[in-house]
Amino acid sequence: MGNAAGSAEQPASPAALSPKQPAAPKQPMPAAGELEERFNRVLNCMNLPPDKVQLLSQYDNEKKWELICDQERFQVKNPPAAYIQKLKSYLETGGVSRKVAADWMSNLGFKRRVQESTQVLRELEISLRTNHIGWVQEFLNEENRGLDVLLEYLAFAQCSVTYDMESTDNGAPGSEKSKPLEQSVEDLSKGPPSSLAAQPKSRHLTIKLTPAHSRKALRNSRIVSQKDDVHVCIMCLRAIMNYQSGFSLVMNHPACVNEIALSLNNKNPRTKALVLELLAAVCLVRGGHDIILSAFDNFKEVCGEQHRFEKLMEYFRNEDSNIDFMVACMQFINIVVHSVENMNFRVFLQYEFTHLGLDLYLERLRFTESDKLQVQIQAYLDNIFDVGALLEDTETKNAVLEHMEELQEQVALLTERLREAENESMAKIAELEKQLSQARKELETLRERFSESTPMGTSRRPPEPEKVPALAPARPSALELKVEELEEKGLIRILRGPGDDVSIEILPVALATPSGSDVPTPGVPTEPQSPELPPAAEPVPGAAPPPPPPPPPPPPPPPLPPLSGLPSQPEAPPLAPPLAPPLPGSPEPPAPPPLPGDPNQQALGELSARTHTLSLTGI
Repeated sequence: MGNAAGSAEQPASPAALSPKQPAAPKQPMPAAGELEERFNRVLNCMNLPPDKVQLLSQYDNEKKWELICDQERFQVKNPPAAYIQKLKSYLETGGVSRKVAADWMSNLGFKRRVQESTQVLRELEISLRTNHIGWVQEFLNEENRGLDVLLEYLAFAQCSVTYDMESTDNGAPGSEKSKPLEQSVEDLSKGPPSSLAAQPKSRHLTIKLTPAHSRKALRNSRIVSQKDDVHVCIMCLRAIMNYQSGFSLVMNHPACVNEIALSLNNKNPRTKALVLELLAAVCLVRGGHDIILSAFDNFKEVCGEQHRFEKLMEYFRNEDSNIDFMVACMQFINIVVHSVENMNFRVFLQYEFTHLGLDLYLERLRFTESDKLQVQIQAYLDNIFDVGALLEDTETKNAVLEHMEELQEQVALLTERLREAENESMAKIAELEKQLSQARKELETLRERFSESTPMGTSRRPPEPEKVPALAPARPSALELKVEELEEKGLIRILRGPGDDVSIEILPVALATPSGSDVPTPGVPTEPQSPELPPAAEPVPGAAPPPPPPPPPPPPPPPLPPLSGLPSQPEAPPLAPPLAPPLPGSPEPPAPPPLPGDPNQQALGELSARTHTLSLTGI
């Protein structure tokens, strides 16, 4: 915007060189030392950042000399006092002073002077933007007071707009509600700057025309406001604020930010966008946020708003065709609301814009095609504070904290129990270690005693570990004992087959020649003892067949002839042949009755009766 306005500038005096004129002939390059000195002086006058200074310092001598020549040719301009004198002359003739009011009776003459003032402002903006820092400091010093003169002209250009707005709100220009303010154009121009600087915190209300002023002054102000004078004045202020000293001077001036804020009452959207950019820059500086809020409080009183930022929201909703202004407005709202550290104050500012309808309007702009505007809208929505959600989060946080306290108490209790259990375990371990140590000492003592009691020649063996006594075998039954007794006497033979198959075979008993004691008594019949063979054991189903019975024993030898001289003894009856084994499948023959008085025969009979049971039990 500033470059576009400055490109149309024409020099005010013939001595000034126009950009379209041919360049002057190039001067010869001086020595290297003088070249560096003049180049450093040029860099200091250009007020460049350190990175740019380092970049220009790397130029060769040829480029450095060209830069020096261009800077010296460019400095052929009007001094700051010339611009200030012209602005003062326009301000005095265009104000409300009665001494020179007659000179401005002709509309044609005033319009011609306004065109000249606009051209002077354009030249001043270019000089402030392109000249070295020394020229700008001379414009702003105490002698010239260029900032005050510039603000006086801006206030004069804005007073007609303010008066027209208030007249519309109050009904008629001559309404009783329109009261003159204590400050006027003459007060602002004649007041010493020291008094202004002495009260930096008191932001006075800016100039507002009343019906007491002449109609000619109002008409002249309207003519000025219809031109680009307001826009060019704001551009001059931006050029001043590009310097550190100029920015500090604007921040400390009691009415500068107020005049910039009042410039929003302009029909040019480019001017309003530029004003919002300057206000956003002020708001980002320490202490600037309070200055901006004070300026909009002054705007509210001067323009008759019911709520602060009301006109700003009105312009934001109505200028939907100008994207640059909407982006600048949304950026300014973001900075004003979200650059506050106090969260409560931040919510208060946020609610001010919500009350003016910002949230509803942003819902309509969610699907805008402008990427820059979408970025600013999203930045505002991301930083917005939802008080209801924050309250719910606070309640949830409190519940979580209470639960954490309960868990911490449980953890402390469990930790105490664990510590007690560890102490008990350590005590038990210490006791067991003590007992183990004592047992080892006793073992060593026993070993020493054993070694002392053992003879020297015997080998010393370590004591064998105690063996667990095996379980005593089950006591055998009476039948088993009887069978073992018969087997020892040679009356039976136990045959064990595969598995648990057991069979008992009764052996024949050989009768020997009875001795004198064994001779039967005459007349007592003797019953031959015929041993009874036990029945064959029944085969167990699924078991292997029993082995074949052994062959019968050989017959006994014939009796020897009686010896001579010995009395003959009666011959013993011949032994009965052994019984054949029963055929397979034949019924078992009944056991013969036992001989009376013979315990062996009774045992054999009992044994024969239980042969089948013994074969199944597997003795």
